[in-house]
Amino acid sequence: MKKPFISVFILVIVILSLSFSEYKNINAKLSERLTRKINAGKQQEFLVWIFFKDKGNNISEKLSKPLSYISKTSIERRMKRKAKSGVLEFSDLALNNLYIDEIIKSGIKIKNTSKWLNAVSCYATAGQINLLAEKSFVNKIDLVNTFKKDYKENNKINLKQNLNLPKNKSKNIHTFDYGDSYDQVELINVPMAHDSGYCGQNVLIASFDSGFDNLAHPCFDSIKARGLRTYDFVNHDTIVGNVQGHQGDGSHGTRTLSLLCGFSPGFLISPAFRSKLILCKTENTESETPVEEDNWVAAAEWVDSLGADVITSSLGYLEMDPGSSHTYDWTDMDGRTAVVTIGANWAANKGIVVCNSAGNNGLDTLHNSLNAPADGFDVISVGSVDYMGDRSFFSSVGPTVDGRIKPEVMALGEGNIQACPGYGNDCFLNTGAGTSFSCPMSAGVVAMLLSAKPDMTVYEVREVLKETASNSYDPNNEYGWGIVDAWSAIQMAFGIEPGEFELPEIFTLDQNYPNPFNPSTNITYTLNYHDSHVTLKIYDLLGREIRTLVNEFQDKRSKPYMVKFDASGLPAGVYFYKLTVETPNAIYDNKTETKKMVLVK
Repeated sequence: MKKPFISVFILVIVILSLSFSEYKNINAKLSERLTRKINAGKQQEFLVWIFFKDKGNNISEKLSKPLSYISKTSIERRMKRKAKSGVLEFSDLALNNLYIDEIIKSGIKIKNTSKWLNAVSCYATAGQINLLAEKSFVNKIDLVNTFKKDYKENNKINLKQNLNLPKNKSKNIHTFDYGDSYDQVELINVPMAHDSGYCGQNVLIASFDSGFDNLAHPCFDSIKARGLRTYDFVNHDTIVGNVQGHQGDGSHGTRTLSLLCGFSPGFLISPAFRSKLILCKTENTESETPVEEDNWVAAAEWVDSLGADVITSSLGYLEMDPGSSHTYDWTDMDGRTAVVTIGANWAANKGIVVCNSAGNNGLDTLHNSLNAPADGFDVISVGSVDYMGDRSFFSSVGPTVDGRIKPEVMALGEGNIQACPGYGNDCFLNTGAGTSFSCPMSAGVVAMLLSAKPDMTVYEVREVLKETASNSYDPNNEYGWGIVDAWSAIQMAFGIEPGEFELPEIFTLDQNYPNPFNPSTNITYTLNYHDSHVTLKIYDLLGREIRTLVNEFQDKRSKPYMVKFDASGLPAGVYFYKLTVETPNAIYDNKTETKKMVLVK
């Protein structure tokens, strides 16, 4: 008679055990900090990452069709840069739509998706989170980190006032008139590289910031003429300026962008003024709304799909909202913990050179003061110096928790001449301080380097920048490898020892063909380094000018110019053709060349 009772008791124990085991498995999917946040009971909704277990079936088949998942331009960049990830890998595959549909059906609105992380971000209640944890396709649920940033605008400076900054000393020897911006680019040896024709052309740069409120500034005219791609990851549209009804007014991006690619001769000229740009608004500056790291990752994936070569990010994530239960600290700066750092690592693995400001947290003698994602393994973190080349007191320092030297390089971050944001009509240029401003200048140098050597890998770019910087002989965690040297980096990329480079001829004039000729021949020449005014004239044996074939301003290009000379009506004999190239750069003196040709009849 006791056996039925024992059987029922055992059955109850088994059921309870299975229920507890299932609860334990579900609960294990929630990160500890998310669990703490829910148990605190202080809020009803949470911004979370939902990580999936897989990306569905037929993975091998999907990997064999790269154009189904990434663009041709992205593939070309990866091949050119010999990306660590190869042409296509698992992280590039799209998320499983069945999983996304399940989340949407549960009444949850998805904020961002990340194929690299195999996750989506969304706002969900504690009840919804627990229901999601029961799904077999959910691997983990964690909080999306949110941050608070302080945007302090510097005083505006009217151009009519005398700036209390070192004045340029030798701008007249260079191709361009940099105005009061000369010293900041001269500190990183940009003018010499500009003189040789490397201005960021054929390089696509993505700029991540809080907003670009003054794209009407004249220094942006040239980049707008080449075409801009824009996206606001805060408000989810293509308007990156300030619009009524949008979350977050942003002006910081205007200032950093002008230090990257501004071009206003006589006032402001920045390193990569001939590059093409993608502008991403990834930060919300409203005081009551925190910055969210999923926007940065979403932007990185988007610009990867567009084929971006460089990311410049003057953003840093460390301290979050006051009282937040989930905050990064210096112990998380290990290159693999912060989600934004993971995203930056992925971007670098796919052949994008990522430059990020080191941070403005100053020197801590006990540990690092870095911001994520500057701690990334392949990220070029940029610190700040003043006009004398001394480290700025606010510039963050390394090492990372795993012992790597950070920052990598330094550039000017105090008193930078930059475009004024969109407020007020009496301001054209102003100044600012922060590693936010040293970063875009260094990223501009990266673009110049890639203009010179398009097939350089992310690793090669980092190493060349470090080896040619001012402190390469003794790198440390306050100053890194030192101040960037654009011209020396370009020379090293070509295998030339810095200081031993002789200025090349500005043009190449070929022998006419055919020669001898009757009655016509072709004369070819190439402009090697500059857009220039060109004249091509024909002379007879007595030195008399017979004809002017070319007299115009011509663009420097990779292929030669070809000019036909028809000598019909001229007597047979020896003739000369003389090419004169007038470049605005006074340091070149090889401007004329003459060659002989023979007309036979």
